[in-house]
Amino acid sequence: MKALQMTKYGVPQEVVELVDVPEPGAPKADEVLAAVEYAPINHSEILKITKRYPLLPSSFPAGVGNEGVARILSVGRAVTDLKPGDRVIVPPTHSAWRERVVLPAAGLFALRGDADPRQLSMLSINPPTAALLLSEFVDLQPGEWVIQNAGNSGVGRSVIAIAKSRGLRTVSVVRRPELADELRGQGADVVLLEGPDFAATVAKETANAKIRLAIDGVAGESTAALTGCLAPGGSVVLYSIISGKPGVANGLDLIFRDIVIRGFWIYSLQFRSSLKILEAMKLGAQLVAEGKLRVPIAATYPLASAATALAHAEKGGKVLFAVA
Repeated sequence: MKALQMTKYGVPQEVVELVDVPEPGAPKADEVLAAVEYAPINHSEILKITKRYPLLPSSFPAGVGNEGVARILSVGRAVTDLKPGDRVIVPPTHSAWRERVVLPAAGLFALRGDADPRQLSMLSINPPTAALLLSEFVDLQPGEWVIQNAGNSGVGRSVIAIAKSRGLRTVSVVRRPELADELRGQGADVVLLEGPDFAATVAKETANAKIRLAIDGVAGESTAALTGCLAPGGSVVLYSIISGKPGVANGLDLIFRDIVIRGFWIYSLQFRSSLKILEAMKLGAQLVAEGKLRVPIAATYPLASAATALAHAEKGGKVLFAVA
């Protein structure tokens, strides 16, 4: 069986290799054997390979790939709610950049057969991140507004879709004006570019709404742009640092308007075992099947083209391994 492994830390296209590994064998009573169909290259996995992530392998060679979708080949004798042919999400605890994998049945659920498997492969991280960002920091009520940057990202699109399903309204900040119509078509209420008098523009577009939550995936000066849009006592929650720069905040907002900046990591002890993650994956699967959540895919590559795929992913755009 073919699988990708990392042999050490370093440049991803140099340290990730395609190798032959033993077949996983028959599943135990409470397990399933599944064939991986698609597996994304996530930024967090790039950080792991380059030793810049908190969760690192305990030894080498190590499996890679923290997300994917697979079709069940066989089930253990105690598994009653899944059957061969069902699609399931490969959990982050199991390496997905491989042809076949044995998974514990607990926590797995059958995905709709008519949904795009490429989109389903991206359900275990972005939708749960978006769902928890929207629920765990501010007690939002239907009709309230949320503002976010990185509106075109996987998390950003999940925020738009999940917020809409909860009756929330969104302001999404993007870097390219041509994205506005696309995101509105997926449910975004307001799509804006950062610029002069940004807070005034947001106030105008939201009829002076009191925005209590800002979701920050960029950091740098974009953090200060978000703090300026919040009502007194509002919260900015930082989940990524796309800019690679420290978050910058206006001290006047923090001191005189009691704005709070928090961090979020889905694998923290606070969240990693939360049942809300499973609920969010199910909601994400429903939204994908209904056409309400879609992330543009830049390219797909076979496992044999790992170096090319990893180089592409590092340059930008969502890249998937097409395995089956």
